[in-house]
Amino acid sequence: MKKKYKRALLIITILFLFTLGISTGYGFWKSIKDGTSNEKPTTLDCFKVYYSNDNDMISLTNIKPILNEDGRETTPFTITITNTCKDEKEIQLRLNILDDNSVDLVGLTMQVSGNLESDIITYDTLRNAKATSQLYKISKSLGNLKVKSNETIRTNIRLWFDEKKINTLDPASTFRAQFEIVDMGTAAKPNFAESILLNNEVLDGSTLNYGEIGINPGLYKINVDNNDYYFYRGAVNNNYVLFADKVWRIISINTDQSVKLILNDSAGISQYSSYKNAIDYTGTKYVYNNNLVDNQNNKYLLEWYKTTIEDKGLDKKVEEVDYCNDTYNTIENYHRYFAAYNRLITGKNPSVICEKTEEDFGGIIKQKVGLITADEVAMAGGLDNNNNTSYYLYQPYDYFTMTPAEYYGYNAYVFYVNGAGNLLRTIPTDRMHIRPVISINSSQTVNGLGTIENPYVLEDN
Repeated sequence: MKKKYKRALLIITILFLFTLGISTGYGFWKSIKDGTSNEKPTTLDCFKVYYSNDNDMISLTNIKPILNEDGRETTPFTITITNTCKDEKEIQLRLNILDDNSVDLVGLTMQVSGNLESDIITYDTLRNAKATSQLYKISKSLGNLKVKSNETIRTNIRLWFDEKKINTLDPASTFRAQFEIVDMGTAAKPNFAESILLNNEVLDGSTLNYGEIGINPGLYKINVDNNDYYFYRGAVNNNYVLFADKVWRIISINTDQSVKLILNDSAGISQYSSYKNAIDYTGTKYVYNNNLVDNQNNKYLLEWYKTTIEDKGLDKKVEEVDYCNDTYNTIENYHRYFAAYNRLITGKNPSVICEKTEEDFGGIIKQKVGLITADEVAMAGGLDNNNNTSYYLYQPYDYFTMTPAEYYGYNAYVFYVNGAGNLLRTIPTDRMHIRPVISINSSQTVNGLGTIENPYVLEDN
């Protein structure tokens, strides 16, 4: 009898423990799903942050794409944030793709609710952020929030892959990502050049055919003297800058990280030079009576710069850079051809490297304002004797470049852009519109996205 009693008691005990184990297991699963417990806090200056899935990491395998309506029903990642400081703080919530991620991000889709609200959005449409770690392959912002002292906010992020954009994913591949909370008050802000790169998909410019009319618009990268050089090409609409109460367009990011701008409209009308009957008058500066003098155009530019930028206390934001007035030339049958003529008319091969010259006029001119070069026009989309009204440098009027073209028959010629977008040649004594060019120094930071509605605006630093 005692043996039967003990056996029964043992069976009851085992059944009890088994039932308890099932209940505990189910309760643990449910708590993760609901985001009501098992949250492990992490600390950030002034913040306590809780993640419903125990940490800020996402690691998914054997992923099956689903429809967006099903994605809305998936279990969210819940992030709870409390500001423990005395002052209001601004934070940015980011989703960073880790370097060891092996999943194609096409179709990565999210829905954000709570204190941050976004209906169905794709990862590729999110704004890029400056990565805070080399472990992050891509860093994107889900949005910014202001959190009052002792306030607690909560955000739910549902994440899936849209089967309408990607049918299958390799079962062996792994989606690896990490949430990040960034205190915007202490975060290192990207400089102007970095902001441009964050807001653009950079295209390979090494194989561009500059003789083609058809242009894929965008920001391109090439190698210049073992440094990265970026330039806009085509009908881009995100290279607007508001500076000195004027609208500008970004030409390029120079190799020193300064950002080159051209005035979007005309600063007035001037001659390039007061004379045309000598080769020297193609020079931005030339020697006259043993003195180095400015041509008519450069005098105009320097005065414009003084009244428009320097006198307004904005001179410190502008970098003194090398402007290329390329006066290297060769002679053939009494006809002098400047280097740019061969590059742009004959070869369709523009360059931002300024050739050395032995002449006592032109060459590299170091100052804070200049004109665009004919090479930069060609890189943006201008072609010799071909209409192009759909690239960002187009204006319905004639304007000078600072690039000499040729000299023959006692007449000098320089490149200009006409009212149809052609890159043509004219004598220096013609009167044309002037579009000043400046370079913003690499220490400047900006707000805005570069669109006409929300242009880049330099901050007060």
